[in-house]
Amino acid sequence: MEIFELKLNRKRIQILRDRTLCRLGYNTGETPDSKIEEALDRALEITKKHVKPKGIFKILQVYGTTEEDVQTEAGIIESTMFARLVRMCKGDSSVVFMVTTIGDTLQKCRESDSSTHCQLVFDAVESELTEMLADGIEESWRRHADNSCLQYSSRFSPGYCDMDLKQQHIIFNTLDAARIGVSLNPYCVMSPGKSISSFAIIASEVPVQTACVFCPKSSCPWRRSLLQD
Repeated sequence: MEIFELKLNRKRIQILRDRTLCRLGYNTGETPDSKIEEALDRALEITKKHVKPKGIFKILQVYGTTEEDVQTEAGIIESTMFARLVRMCKGDSSVVFMVTTIGDTLQKCRESDSSTHCQLVFDAVESELTEMLADGIEESWRRHADNSCLQYSSRFSPGYCDMDLKQQHIIFNTLDAARIGVSLNPYCVMSPGKSISSFAIIASEVPVQTACVFCPKSSCPWRRSLLQD
């Protein structure tokens, strides 16, 4: 089990700023409204000083699959789509269990400010930072795979595709998410809110990165690239 922390250096803060403005609808180089810029500067300053984005992950071996599930050292992951991806892999397969969070500092600041533009800006910063963190922890465990000349899938989260939200339990039973300040309530919802839990596959060959290739919902807003790069 490994802990990952995203270091918020000057370069990453600038990337976060650019991504937030893009999310808010501004084009590259476009100057935002003064109120938006003021709120963004405030959000980024709080982020730089007080936010510590963290993640935790563990890689466990796959013991077998059926048409409906994947059997791992930690237990059974129930998902027809995920199981199909694993069965397509060649060589020994492993599953990466992940949880990431940016904490609740920005959320508390957002909730304490009633102005609409601040609510909008802070939420955009939180969302973009959450994605940056998830990408960062993927880069971390992918280095393990690259060092062993292995391939990997995209991340696969409970509550999406055909994976029931109850699959959160196997992730939280596998990882000590409390070490990074994340808990799971009886409804399988994580706290703090800007947290992500997910699985991914590692194997000698992973010919398809995402289950979207099997899905007929071509207009789905969460649809991802179908083939591995």
